[in-house]
Amino acid sequence: MKKNITINFFGTLYAIDEDAYELLNRYLGDMKRYFSRKEGGEEIADDIEHRVAELMLELKNDGREPIDIELVKEIIGRIGNPEELDETSGEGENGSATGHRGREWFSEQVSKKRLYCNPDDKLLCGVLSGIACYLGIDPVWVRLIVVALAILPIPFIYISFWTVLIIYFVLALIIPEAKTPEERLRMHGKPVTMENLNEEIVNGADGTERPATNRSKSSVVLDGLFKVLIVLIKAILILMLAPLILIAFLFLLTVLLGAGTLGFMGNSGIARHAMGMGNRDQMFLDAIASNGFTWVSGISLFIAVLVLVILIIHAIMRILGKGKSLGRMLWIYLAIFFVSLIVGISSLVGFGVEMDYKSDQIRQEYNEQREERRNQEEIDWLTDRGWEVIAHDHTYNYMKSSEHYSGDRSKEYIDGFSEHPNMLYTVERTVRITPGIYALEAAVRTNGEGPEIYVFNSKGERLSASFPVYANSGGEIWQEAMVRMENDNTLTGEVKRIAEANRKRGHGWSRVRIDNIEVTDSIIRYGVTNRNGATGYWNGTWFSATDFKLSKVK
Repeated sequence: MKKNITINFFGTLYAIDEDAYELLNRYLGDMKRYFSRKEGGEEIADDIEHRVAELMLELKNDGREPIDIELVKEIIGRIGNPEELDETSGEGENGSATGHRGREWFSEQVSKKRLYCNPDDKLLCGVLSGIACYLGIDPVWVRLIVVALAILPIPFIYISFWTVLIIYFVLALIIPEAKTPEERLRMHGKPVTMENLNEEIVNGADGTERPATNRSKSSVVLDGLFKVLIVLIKAILILMLAPLILIAFLFLLTVLLGAGTLGFMGNSGIARHAMGMGNRDQMFLDAIASNGFTWVSGISLFIAVLVLVILIIHAIMRILGKGKSLGRMLWIYLAIFFVSLIVGISSLVGFGVEMDYKSDQIRQEYNEQREERRNQEEIDWLTDRGWEVIAHDHTYNYMKSSEHYSGDRSKEYIDGFSEHPNMLYTVERTVRITPGIYALEAAVRTNGEGPEIYVFNSKGERLSASFPVYANSGGEIWQEAMVRMENDNTLTGEVKRIAEANRKRGHGWSRVRIDNIEVTDSIIRYGVTNRNGATGYWNGTWFSATDFKLSKVK
């Protein structure tokens, strides 16, 4: 049962069923859209609308109500005759001119065949059917050729399945779909006349896809096979494209979160502390956050991926039969995509080059800061033990561990190292003691001549003892331990550790001693230096000293 409605058309009420009203409304809308693009077309569209009103009034006067879809088709069929427009022109100036113009325009109109996606015979997007219409051949042959190109190893012209699919979707996004009656006529190469327009509208009154005519049984069978294949392809494409969209959105989210995180971490000391970031990590983070290439590449790749997401979504919509062709907009999208991609990749390359240069600077700056911190820690170690640094020129360190004469690698000792010929390292200690005669002893080693321990007595005289040169093996302390172990192999503890140090080769440690140090004013100052106090001579690269002992003789 069809529902009847009442409409007011040019001041007259008409009873019409819903299907008939939809067809009439579509017809008048298509006419207005078509003629609105023509010179003087608005007047022709108005004349058509008035003629429809006259014919509907005739039906009403004849008692043929409610108006059904067949009556509307009859009205459209009568409008299809150009002379019908002349009948509406009457004696009025506008009417006669309009009638003549309508007849003249349609008599001159010749349509050129144009390429469209065919909505009436489409398996996926209607591209191949549209090409077949344009070429004037059966669509099944075009489909067979495309399938052959995609899957058969034809010599010299083999194209992969995915290449064919990409080309297909590019064409689907470019080629518009023939949706209006005028476009469908042009697709088939038919003249755009009033009769053909009306026939096209009436044939599409049910709103369904119309099968192509004059198809052989073999074509119908092949189309059935193609439809099964297309269903599988649609399912595969959707299953493939959906994860791509998810990945793209995750990339966009990562870019946004990454940009926010860089900004937050680059400016928030609390965040740096909470993340447990070291000073070097923070320096790299600040360099990345402040690098212009970072933001240019991030924004460019964001735009490129966003455009890709839009195109993928549009492709899915086209697969589902709900999307429109992009036409020229596709080229704009592709231009934006490739420009953004090129800028993004170029910025990444620039970022890599600049960060390589920055990393060297950061590494050098970090090493300098680390060296400064390490030096300060070593100075603090000396200060805590009463030592004062008198000179530290062209020298890399103040103290170290790992090669103590006792074999205990955790013990720390005074140490200076440098390959610079002007190396100078001197530390002193001032202590208060009771007057008397003292002796100063220390464990020392060196790989060159010049180092010595020294002391100033109460008369201001400088007394010194030079280091024996054993470099990093042997040494008097090690020799003594080895002799004791040979005499008594049951010895353990420090003697055994000294004898076994450096794989039983020792580390070059010896003991030096200064005797007859006269102290009368209760203050004594002693130290160690790498340069001979009398000559300033030094020809090594390192020296070490530890275990200073000031003992009272009498």
